[in-house]
Amino acid sequence: MIEKAKNIIAELFWKFVLILVVYGVRTYLLVVYRPKVTYLGKSVQSTSLKEPMIIIANHTSMLDPLMVQSLFFHKRSIVVAKDQVEDPHFSWALKRFKNVIPCDRFNLDTEWALLAKKELEKGNSVIIFPEGKCRYDGLLNEFKTGFAFLARSTGAPVLSLGIDGIYKCGHRTQIVISEPEKIERVKGIPSSKHLAERSEYFRQKVWELKQMALGTTGKVLPVAAETPEEVIPEESK
Repeated sequence: MIEKAKNIIAELFWKFVLILVVYGVRTYLLVVYRPKVTYLGKSVQSTSLKEPMIIIANHTSMLDPLMVQSLFFHKRSIVVAKDQVEDPHFSWALKRFKNVIPCDRFNLDTEWALLAKKELEKGNSVIIFPEGKCRYDGLLNEFKTGFAFLARSTGAPVLSLGIDGIYKCGHRTQIVISEPEKIERVKGIPSSKHLAERSEYFRQKVWELKQMALGTTGKVLPVAAETPEEVIPEESK
């Protein structure tokens, strides 16, 4: 009985710590990096969304997921790599987050999509970074098709974000948000070809939004099959 009471007290303590961390990190990001959000469409003019959506963005920095969650702070979940959830450095926090959806990025995993579908049904938006990992050379990795499958099977609109990925004191992180789009909902299992085509379409769209966030024009992103692998400097390995 005493041991059970200790466990309850310990869990309440960690939940309290987690709340402090969440609000502390959010305050830090919003105050230090002062994100400036530009809306291109008419139906979405706020991060308080009127309906649940699948939110996708480029992944240039480890701060991107924290920033997107800080902006879309209410009624949202996020897909996180399962290996990060199980990492001892992050597991104490991530396993206590009810809004974290683990996804095995190295093996075939469908469970995350079922969990994400339940979140959408509950009225929560789902944040996904389709590249699956950060890319630091300015290009975008191939978009994994999971978000397209989820959008097509649920009918939830896809909200695309372009983030400049610059997190420096004195610089306002720029984020451009487009008009949400739907991928036609059909019965049965969608073809892999169609999902790949839609993923590439949204990859190019996010690229354009990112260029707008960076204030650059004219840079073309090769299709995924022709995009070179990122070269990681030796000192970063």
